[in-house]
Parts: sequence; C-alpha cells; structure tokens
Amino acid sequence: MSVNIAVTGLNAAQTDIANTSNNIANVGTIGYRASSTEFGDMYTSSPYTDPSTTVGSGTELLAVKQDFSQGTVTNTGNTLDMALQGAGFFVMQTELDGGSEIYTRAGSFGLNSDGYVVDSGGNFLMAYPVAENGEVLSMENSALQPVSIPLQSGNATATTAIDMSVNLSTTNSGQQAAVPPAAAFDFTDPTTYASSSPISVLDAEGKSLDAMVYYVKTAEPDGVNTETTYTAYLVVEDEILTPADPADAELTFDQFGVQLTGNGAVDYSSANYDLSVDMSGSGLQQNATAIISYAQNGEQVKGLSGLEIDNNGVIYASYGDDLPTAVAQVALANFSNPQGLKPIGSADFTVSTDSGLPIMGQAGKAGFGELRSSALESSNVDLTEELVNLISAQRNYQASAKALETSSGLAQSIINIRN
Repeated sequence: MSVNIAVTGLNAAQTDIANTSNNIANVGTIGYRASSTEFGDMYTSSPYTDPSTTVGSGTELLAVKQDFSQGTVTNTGNTLDMALQGAGFFVMQTELDGGSEIYTRAGSFGLNSDGYVVDSGGNFLMAYPVAENGEVLSMENSALQPVSIPLQSGNATATTAIDMSVNLSTTNSGQQAAVPPAAAFDFTDPTTYASSSPISVLDAEGKSLDAMVYYVKTAEPDGVNTETTYTAYLVVEDEILTPADPADAELTFDQFGVQLTGNGAVDYSSANYDLSVDMSGSGLQQNATAIISYAQNGEQVKGLSGLEIDNNGVIYASYGDDLPTAVAQVALANFSNPQGLKPIGSADFTVSTDSGLPIMGQAGKAGFGELRSSALESSNVDLTEELVNLISAQRNYQASAKALETSSGLAQSIINIRN
C-alpha cells in the first residue's frame, strides 16, 4: 500500500511540475491566465474501520484553477489592439454567420480582407450596433454582431459643375504666334493657344479624367483698344467641349485687369461630357497664367483614413476629411464564477456549468473594467513565483521518489527473509 501512496505523490508532483512549466512557457502569451493546481488527500475506509487508526491513501488532483487577476498593460501603437483594465472578457464568434461564442482577454485584433475585426485565430469580435453618435441601439444579446469596419464610404458622382477663377497673363507666355491666332484652336498645336491649365474632373465612378482648360488670346490692347480678351476652351479626354454660345466663353478685361465678361456659368458639351464652368473672379497679371481658386462638384469614394476607440469601447471610423462616425461598441461578458470557464487554448475560454451563463455589458459600466485602445494585456504569470513553485514541486517529486524507494526496499527485505 505504501508503494501506491508514493506513486500518487509522484503523479501529483509531476502534474504540479507540468502546470508550472505550462505557466512559464506562456509567460509571453498575450492575455494568458496563469493556473495553479490544488490537491486533496485520499482515504480508503469502511464503516468498520477505526478512524483514529486510519492511514491516508495518498493524494489526488482536485482542480486546476485559473488566476484572473489583472495582467500588465503595455502600449502597442496599433489602434485595434485592446486591453481590459478590470473585469470582463471580449466576446468572440468562431464563424461569421453563427458558430460558437468564446471569451478571451487577449485583445490583439486586426482587420481581415473583408473589413471584419478578427483575432489571430480568425475569430470575429462581437459588438453592439450603435448610432453615428455612438449611442447603443440595443443591449440584447441577440443584437450582437461581428464588428465590420467599411474600408470605403460614400458614393462616387461625376463632375457636372466647375467654379474656378484664374489670373491670365498679360504677356504671351505660350507659343501662340499671333493675336488672334492664324489657325483655328487645336489643343495638339501649341501655336493656337496662349496658355493652359490642368483641372480636376471626375467620371461617374469617381476616377480622375484627363482635363485641361486652354486660353486663346483673341484681342490685346493697341492704340485704339484697351481691353484684353481670352477665349476659354475645355478639353476632356481629348474631346473638345464647345459652349452653347461661343461668346459666353470669352473673358474680357479692361486696362486695369478687371473682368468685364465671362462672369457667369457657361455650359460646355461634347459627345460624352456636359460641364458647366463658371470663371467669375478672374483677372490679369504679368506673371504666367495661374489658377486662383478651383472647385468641382464631383465626389470620389472616400477611403478609411483613421480609427479611434474610446474607453467605453465605441469604435469610430474616419473617411477622408469627414468627422469620425461610430460603427460599433465592443461587447463584454462576465461570469459569476470565471474560474469555472473551460480553457480551450489560445487564451480563449468557453462556458461550462460551473461558470454559469455570460453576463453581458459594456466597458466602463458597473461590473466591467475600462477598455484601453492601442494596448495589450500581458500574461499575468509571475515568473519568480513560478520558478519557486518549480523548485518546490521538484523537491516533492524527489521526496515521493525516496518514499517509493523505501517502500520497495522494505518489500525486498521481506523477500530476503523468506529466502
């Protein structure tokens, strides 16, 4: 019997060493919860046994308990990295449509190719739907949904109107040979225009088109005339857009550079394009032709430009130069008995009958800790303590081995007596 007792001691010490080794191995695992072993003594007796003379039967493993104390929080610089300071677990879903729920303190998240927030194992972070101002729309567990951050926002629209002003040169800064030019305007022939300006024009998909405004000087001051006149020509993707009334495309300036004509919107059209161009506020200058101001009403689809997460777990996304818009609020779960959770690896847990059902909530609310963005919670393993435990477990193992050796020696002595 003493041999069996010594064996249980060996097994217990070996289990203790294995658990301590596991803690040490995971000292660098994000969100890992250290565990400890608990043992109990065993007694084998019958109703007729005198309890005052009963000897124990060894030891057995009662439980491996998780330590849910706070780990060290370190900054990472990655906005989607999240750490909880206080109670709570992130709620994850193993599949996009359905799957099982798992819970973790490991907040190392990123975006997958579809814009969903996932962990390194591909599990989806769950959140409550919110209004654009961050107000939660529903706190029901059934309302939870995977966090999706659209990579683009808005709809593309084509340019239909342009509002620009330009300072045209009083000198012939281009290659225009004569005023007015001898040949008709041809954008491929620099001798038929005085200068040009590239402009921004978008198509229906928000793509930039190759567009230019060409300025042909048709009159300049002389002994009789004090005015300077330019005619504006619009070319988009090598198509010349003509004005409904050619006279509307003329920009006339007096000797002081004050604009006299061309102070309204002019409709230009071609086979594929229709644009309204308003060049009010233009003028003359001695330097080369330059655009003073420019605006067009086309829109491009705006790409994701930034993410922010507040201490309550509300995720805000910014697109282009727009103000941030709330897209989701990270859901948290807690349990009446966290130590009853079942570890499944990767610092993840599932519910069990001992843990009870999850209690849902939000970061910063009663019963839940605060959430820190751009940070991660490290393992809560105390390496010094684990090394001390390892030494203790090793001594226990050696002592149990010695007890086993002694028991074997006694058995051998009995065998020798019989011989």
